[in-house]
Amino acid sequence: MASKEISRKELAAKAAGNVFGALPKKMSSPFTVSASPAWRGVEGDIWLIEENEQTAIVKHYNEDTKFYVDKKAAILAAIEAGKLRLGPSVIDSWADKGIIAFEALAKPWVAGGLHHAINQEIRQNVINQKRLFQLKAKLEKKISIFEEINNFFNIVKKEKIFTHNDIVAFMEFATEAEQKMRACGWDSVPCHRDGNTSNLMVHEDKSVMLIDFDLSANCDPFEDVGAHLIEYFENEVDARTGFEEWNGSFDEGLFQRSMIYGFADDLRWGLIGSIMGARSPRKSLEFSKYAAWRFIRLESHVKRSSANDRIRSVS
Repeated sequence: MASKEISRKELAAKAAGNVFGALPKKMSSPFTVSASPAWRGVEGDIWLIEENEQTAIVKHYNEDTKFYVDKKAAILAAIEAGKLRLGPSVIDSWADKGIIAFEALAKPWVAGGLHHAINQEIRQNVINQKRLFQLKAKLEKKISIFEEINNFFNIVKKEKIFTHNDIVAFMEFATEAEQKMRACGWDSVPCHRDGNTSNLMVHEDKSVMLIDFDLSANCDPFEDVGAHLIEYFENEVDARTGFEEWNGSFDEGLFQRSMIYGFADDLRWGLIGSIMGARSPRKSLEFSKYAAWRFIRLESHVKRSSANDRIRSVS
């Protein structure tokens, strides 16, 4: 196991050497990888590279995440965001190896956290960045969150992975929601597809950069809205205000569409965490605990009598 870790680090160092023209003198991990309570740094090993007063971040995607991360699509999305200054500039990339090097955002930039979610100006800047990404980025991959959920559910069935006692009810809800969504139709635009506040960099002036484009693809723009609402707001009253912040006005049918996407986001990550808990060799990370948390929040919404009313209200 140790030799494998060294090999990955050496490969990242060689990539950094291509950037700087020499092997870096210093490589360090800028944060501790965590699956619970926050999902952070799981998808790839990340190093802060320093050489002759130059710095960069190198990310090397982990193989145990390939069932849900399309590394080539993720790297392309990061490149697009960098060009648009919606995320850090990409210095170089090696998509076949799953490695990307991009600018290191130094202080006063800090990693995003839940405490930033309560600041209305920061929330609005997050929305602005994601809407610009939807408007201006050019991506090749197209997918729906329901496709992902069905793929992951097939994995857990085939490999007999425990998820949640009510997983069948959750899947029935997702199937009915997908049928209603497809009947209504949806647009397909480039989306960040991740509401996690840790996948942001926040400046002291409250400006925002998007990071971690691991799930990014063309999809219904309200997938982005739903992931945002479920992460940033603890109750539906506040989520309605958040929808107005994003959309500029309120529409009940589109709000319910967004909320259902938020619930689908919990289901997706619950399944991902369950699969990682069963499959990943990184046993020190609490993947299953993270999955359980996402399922608990999902259960609190989907098992209510109003759940089917949401589906009927979608437009």
